[in-house]
Amino acid sequence: MAFDQVGEEAVRATAYDIAIKQLARYAYKMKQLVSITTSSSYKNYFFREQTNIPTNQAGNAIKGIPRGADFPNAVLSWEQIASRIEKYGLSSEIDHEDLIMNNIDVRNRTVLRIAEGVAKAVDTEIAAVIVADSGIQTGTLQGGKWNETSAAIIKDLATMKAQVKTYYDNASDFVCVIHPDNEPHVLHYIYEKGAQASTAGQGAFNGQIGNPAGVNILTSSVIDVSYALFVVPKTFATWKEVMALATDTVTNRFKGDKITACEYGVTEIHEPKQVVYLQIRTT
Repeated sequence: MAFDQVGEEAVRATAYDIAIKQLARYAYKMKQLVSITTSSSYKNYFFREQTNIPTNQAGNAIKGIPRGADFPNAVLSWEQIASRIEKYGLSSEIDHEDLIMNNIDVRNRTVLRIAEGVAKAVDTEIAAVIVADSGIQTGTLQGGKWNETSAAIIKDLATMKAQVKTYYDNASDFVCVIHPDNEPHVLHYIYEKGAQASTAGQGAFNGQIGNPAGVNILTSSVIDVSYALFVVPKTFATWKEVMALATDTVTNRFKGDKITACEYGVTEIHEPKQVVYLQIRTT
Protein backbone atom coordinates (compact mmCIF):
# COMPACT_ATOMS: atom_id res chain seq x y z
CA MET A 1 0.00 0.00 0.00
CA ALA A 2 1.44 3.41 -1.04
CA PHE A 3 1.02 6.48 1.17
CA ASP A 4 2.05 10.14 0.72
CA GLN A 5 5.37 10.82 2.40
CA VAL A 6 6.41 14.06 4.12
CA GLY A 7 7.52 16.59 1.49
CA GLU A 8 6.22 14.53 -1.42
CA GLU A 9 3.90 17.32 -2.55
CA ALA A 10 6.86 19.67 -3.10
CA VAL A 11 8.75 16.99 -4.99
CA ARG A 12 5.77 16.34 -7.25
CA ALA A 13 5.30 20.07 -7.91
CA THR A 14 8.95 20.37 -8.97
CA ALA A 15 8.64 17.31 -11.19
CA TYR A 16 5.50 18.69 -12.85
CA ASP A 17 7.22 22.02 -13.50
CA ILE A 18 10.31 20.47 -15.07
CA ALA A 19 8.32 18.00 -17.16
CA ILE A 20 5.85 20.55 -18.56
CA LYS A 21 8.60 23.01 -19.51
CA GLN A 22 10.68 20.30 -21.19
CA LEU A 23 7.73 18.81 -23.06
CA ALA A 24 6.53 22.23 -24.23
CA ARG A 25 10.03 23.07 -25.46
CA TYR A 26 9.81 20.22 -27.96
CA ALA A 27 6.13 20.84 -28.75
CA TYR A 28 6.57 24.42 -29.99
CA LYS A 29 6.71 24.52 -33.80
CA MET A 30 6.07 28.19 -34.58
CA LYS A 31 7.51 29.74 -31.42
CA GLN A 32 10.90 28.19 -32.18
CA LEU A 33 11.01 30.19 -35.42
CA VAL A 34 10.74 33.64 -33.83
CA SER A 35 13.15 35.51 -31.60
CA ILE A 36 12.11 35.99 -27.98
CA THR A 37 12.36 39.24 -26.06
CA THR A 38 10.98 40.26 -22.68
CA SER A 39 8.70 43.11 -21.67
CA SER A 40 7.08 44.39 -18.51
CA SER A 41 4.28 46.31 -20.25
CA TYR A 42 0.79 45.18 -21.20
CA LYS A 43 0.77 47.47 -24.24
CA ASN A 44 3.90 47.50 -26.39
CA TYR A 45 5.10 49.30 -29.49
CA PHE A 46 7.56 48.43 -32.21
CA PHE A 47 8.68 50.17 -35.37
CA ARG A 48 8.57 48.43 -38.75
CA GLU A 49 11.07 49.80 -41.22
CA GLN A 50 10.24 50.36 -44.88
CA THR A 51 12.25 47.60 -46.57
CA ASN A 52 13.17 49.02 -49.99
CA ILE A 53 16.89 49.64 -50.46
CA PRO A 54 17.54 53.41 -50.87
CA THR A 55 17.97 54.40 -54.51
CA ASN A 56 18.45 57.59 -56.48
CA GLN A 57 16.05 60.36 -55.60
CA ALA A 58 14.97 62.98 -58.13
CA GLY A 59 17.93 65.30 -58.61
CA ASN A 60 20.00 63.43 -56.00
CA ALA A 61 21.93 60.57 -57.59
CA ILE A 62 23.87 58.27 -55.27
CA LYS A 63 26.47 57.82 -58.02
CA GLY A 64 28.57 60.66 -59.34
CA ILE A 65 28.32 63.21 -56.54
CA PRO A 66 29.93 66.45 -57.80
CA ARG A 67 33.04 67.74 -56.08
CA GLY A 68 32.10 69.69 -52.96
CA ALA A 69 28.41 68.94 -53.36
CA ASP A 70 26.11 67.79 -50.57
CA PHE A 71 25.41 64.10 -50.28
CA PRO A 72 21.94 62.88 -51.27
CA ASN A 73 19.62 62.24 -48.36
CA ALA A 74 18.52 58.63 -47.69
CA VAL A 75 14.76 58.76 -47.34
CA LEU A 76 13.77 56.22 -44.69
CA SER A 77 10.46 55.63 -42.96
CA TRP A 78 9.11 53.59 -40.07
CA GLU A 79 5.61 52.50 -39.12
CA GLN A 80 4.68 52.41 -35.43
CA ILE A 81 2.67 49.31 -34.52
CA ALA A 82 1.04 48.57 -31.18
CA SER A 83 0.69 45.11 -29.62
CA ARG A 84 -0.96 43.88 -26.44
CA ILE A 85 0.19 41.01 -24.27
CA GLU A 86 -2.12 37.98 -24.09
CA LYS A 87 -2.40 35.25 -21.48
CA TYR A 88 -2.18 31.54 -22.34
CA GLY A 89 -2.80 28.76 -19.89
CA LEU A 90 -4.27 25.38 -19.09
CA SER A 91 -5.16 23.54 -15.89
CA SER A 92 -6.03 19.99 -14.92
CA GLU A 93 -6.50 17.90 -11.79
CA ILE A 94 -5.05 14.52 -10.95
CA ASP A 95 -7.12 12.62 -8.41
CA HIS A 96 -5.43 11.24 -5.33
CA GLU A 97 -6.36 7.72 -6.37
CA ASP A 98 -4.37 8.17 -9.60
CA LEU A 99 -1.38 9.45 -7.66
CA ILE A 100 -1.09 6.36 -5.49
CA MET A 101 -2.27 3.77 -8.01
CA ASN A 102 -1.07 3.19 -11.56
CA ASN A 103 -3.66 1.33 -13.60
CA ILE A 104 -3.33 4.21 -16.08
CA ASP A 105 -0.37 6.59 -16.13
CA VAL A 106 -2.68 9.54 -15.50
CA ARG A 107 0.02 11.72 -13.98
CA ASN A 108 2.37 11.64 -16.98
CA ARG A 109 -0.42 11.80 -19.54
CA THR A 110 -1.93 14.85 -17.83
CA VAL A 111 1.42 16.65 -17.75
CA LEU A 112 1.97 15.87 -21.44
CA ARG A 113 -1.43 17.19 -22.47
CA ILE A 114 -1.04 20.41 -20.48
CA ALA A 115 2.31 21.10 -22.15
CA GLU A 116 0.97 20.29 -25.61
CA GLY A 117 -2.18 22.36 -25.08
CA VAL A 118 -0.37 25.56 -24.09
CA ALA A 119 2.27 25.12 -26.81
CA LYS A 120 -0.35 24.63 -29.53
CA ALA A 121 -2.35 27.66 -28.39
CA VAL A 122 0.77 29.83 -28.64
CA ASP A 123 1.74 28.34 -32.01
CA THR A 124 -1.78 28.84 -33.38
CA GLU A 125 -1.73 32.51 -32.45
CA ILE A 126 1.73 33.08 -33.94
CA ALA A 127 0.67 31.47 -37.23
CA ALA A 128 -2.58 33.46 -37.31
CA VAL A 129 -0.79 36.77 -36.80
CA ILE A 130 1.73 35.97 -39.54
CA VAL A 131 -0.75 35.06 -42.26
CA ALA A 132 -3.07 37.96 -41.37
CA ASP A 133 -0.32 40.55 -41.84
CA SER A 134 -1.01 42.56 -45.00
CA GLY A 135 2.69 43.11 -45.63
CA ILE A 136 3.72 39.49 -46.26
CA GLN A 137 4.42 38.22 -49.76
CA THR A 138 2.22 35.86 -51.75
CA GLY A 139 3.86 33.00 -53.58
CA THR A 140 3.07 31.57 -57.02
CA LEU A 141 3.28 27.89 -57.90
CA GLN A 142 5.87 27.08 -60.56
CA GLY A 143 4.28 23.72 -61.37
CA GLY A 144 1.31 21.69 -60.21
CA LYS A 145 -0.14 21.44 -56.72
CA TRP A 146 2.14 19.71 -54.23
CA ASN A 147 -0.18 16.70 -54.07
CA GLU A 148 -0.06 16.26 -57.86
CA THR A 149 2.49 14.47 -60.06
CA SER A 150 3.19 17.75 -61.87
CA ALA A 151 4.44 19.38 -58.66
CA ALA A 152 7.70 21.36 -58.82
CA ILE A 153 8.40 21.62 -55.10
CA ILE A 154 12.13 22.34 -55.40
CA LYS A 155 11.45 25.13 -57.89
CA ASP A 156 8.70 26.52 -55.66
CA LEU A 157 11.10 26.64 -52.71
CA ALA A 158 13.82 28.26 -54.81
CA THR A 159 11.33 30.84 -56.09
CA MET A 160 10.26 31.76 -52.56
CA LYS A 161 13.92 32.13 -51.59
CA ALA A 162 14.33 34.50 -54.51
CA GLN A 163 11.28 36.50 -53.42
CA VAL A 164 12.79 37.07 -49.99
CA LYS A 165 16.24 37.84 -51.40
CA THR A 166 14.73 40.61 -53.50
CA TYR A 167 14.54 42.54 -50.23
CA TYR A 168 17.17 40.74 -48.12
CA ASP A 169 20.02 39.70 -50.39
CA ASN A 170 22.08 38.28 -47.51
CA ALA A 171 19.34 35.99 -46.19
CA SER A 172 20.71 32.44 -45.96
CA ASP A 173 18.56 30.52 -43.47
CA PHE A 174 15.06 29.49 -44.56
CA VAL A 175 12.17 27.45 -43.15
CA CYS A 176 8.99 26.24 -44.83
CA VAL A 177 6.14 25.03 -42.59
CA ILE A 178 3.44 22.73 -43.98
CA HIS A 179 0.51 20.80 -42.55
CA PRO A 180 1.30 17.15 -41.64
CA ASP A 181 -1.17 15.98 -44.30
CA ASN A 182 1.25 17.26 -46.93
CA GLU A 183 4.27 15.43 -45.51
CA PRO A 184 3.82 12.27 -47.65
CA HIS A 185 3.73 14.33 -50.86
CA VAL A 186 6.84 16.32 -49.94
CA LEU A 187 8.83 13.29 -48.78
CA HIS A 188 7.88 11.34 -51.91
CA TYR A 189 9.04 14.26 -54.05
CA ILE A 190 12.29 14.64 -52.10
CA TYR A 191 13.28 10.98 -52.42
CA GLU A 192 12.04 10.66 -55.99
CA LYS A 193 14.17 13.61 -57.10
CA GLY A 194 17.17 12.47 -55.05
CA ALA A 195 17.18 15.61 -52.93
CA GLN A 196 18.66 15.60 -49.44
CA ALA A 197 16.29 14.58 -46.64
CA SER A 198 17.19 14.76 -42.97
CA THR A 199 17.37 11.58 -40.94
CA ALA A 200 15.83 11.08 -37.51
CA GLY A 201 17.51 13.07 -34.76
CA GLN A 202 19.39 15.39 -37.14
CA GLY A 203 16.76 18.08 -37.58
CA ALA A 204 17.64 21.59 -36.47
CA PHE A 205 14.01 22.35 -35.63
CA ASN A 206 11.13 20.54 -33.95
CA GLY A 207 9.06 18.76 -36.61
CA GLN A 208 11.71 18.93 -39.33
CA ILE A 209 11.28 16.37 -42.11
CA GLY A 210 13.81 17.44 -44.72
CA ASN A 211 16.14 20.07 -46.14
CA PRO A 212 15.65 20.22 -49.92
CA ALA A 213 17.15 23.19 -51.76
CA GLY A 214 18.65 24.42 -48.48
CA VAL A 215 15.21 24.97 -46.94
CA ASN A 216 14.28 23.34 -43.63
CA ILE A 217 10.80 21.86 -44.02
CA LEU A 218 8.73 21.46 -40.86
CA THR A 219 5.25 20.14 -40.19
CA SER A 220 2.71 21.75 -37.89
CA SER A 221 -1.04 21.25 -37.62
CA VAL A 222 -1.55 24.99 -37.03
CA ILE A 223 -0.82 25.67 -40.72
CA ASP A 224 -3.72 25.51 -43.18
CA VAL A 225 -3.53 22.25 -45.15
CA SER A 226 -3.79 24.20 -48.41
CA TYR A 227 -0.79 26.46 -47.77
CA ALA A 228 2.94 26.53 -47.10
CA LEU A 229 4.44 29.22 -44.88
CA PHE A 230 7.98 30.25 -45.87
CA VAL A 231 10.02 32.41 -43.46
CA VAL A 232 13.49 33.55 -42.46
CA PRO A 233 13.64 32.19 -38.89
CA LYS A 234 14.48 34.37 -35.88
CA THR A 235 14.60 37.66 -37.81
CA PHE A 236 11.12 37.99 -39.36
CA ALA A 237 9.19 38.12 -36.08
CA THR A 238 9.45 38.34 -32.30
CA TRP A 239 7.55 36.74 -29.45
CA LYS A 240 7.49 39.43 -26.78
CA GLU A 241 6.81 37.84 -23.42
CA VAL A 242 6.09 39.19 -19.97
CA MET A 243 6.35 35.74 -18.40
CA ALA A 244 7.80 32.57 -19.85
CA LEU A 245 5.95 29.30 -19.37
CA ALA A 246 5.54 28.65 -15.63
CA THR A 247 3.53 26.22 -13.52
CA ASP A 248 1.74 26.10 -10.20
CA THR A 249 0.62 23.03 -8.25
CA VAL A 250 -2.01 23.06 -5.50
CA THR A 251 -2.28 19.86 -3.47
CA ASN A 252 -5.46 19.00 -1.62
CA ARG A 253 -4.37 16.08 0.54
CA PHE A 254 -6.33 12.89 -0.17
CA LYS A 255 -8.17 14.66 -3.02
CA GLY A 256 -5.41 15.26 -5.55
CA ASP A 257 -3.15 17.76 -7.33
CA LYS A 258 -4.29 20.70 -9.46
CA ILE A 259 -1.64 21.66 -12.03
CA THR A 260 -1.77 24.99 -13.88
CA ALA A 261 0.56 26.16 -16.66
CA CYS A 262 0.64 29.75 -17.89
CA GLU A 263 2.60 32.15 -20.07
CA TYR A 264 2.14 35.72 -21.35
CA GLY A 265 3.21 37.00 -24.75
CA VAL A 266 2.37 38.56 -28.10
CA THR A 267 3.61 38.15 -31.67
CA GLU A 268 5.23 41.07 -33.49
CA ILE A 269 6.01 40.83 -37.23
CA HIS A 270 9.05 43.03 -37.83
CA GLU A 271 10.02 41.94 -41.35
CA PRO A 272 6.91 40.90 -43.32
CA LYS A 273 8.88 40.68 -46.58
CA GLN A 274 10.77 37.76 -45.03
CA VAL A 275 7.51 35.79 -45.20
CA VAL A 276 5.95 34.12 -48.26
CA TYR A 277 2.54 32.45 -48.09
CA LEU A 278 1.99 29.96 -50.90
CA GLN A 279 -1.16 28.02 -51.74
CA ILE A 280 0.09 24.51 -52.52
CA ARG A 281 -3.16 22.60 -52.97
CA THR A 282 -6.92 22.84 -52.79
CA THR A 283 -8.76 21.09 -49.96
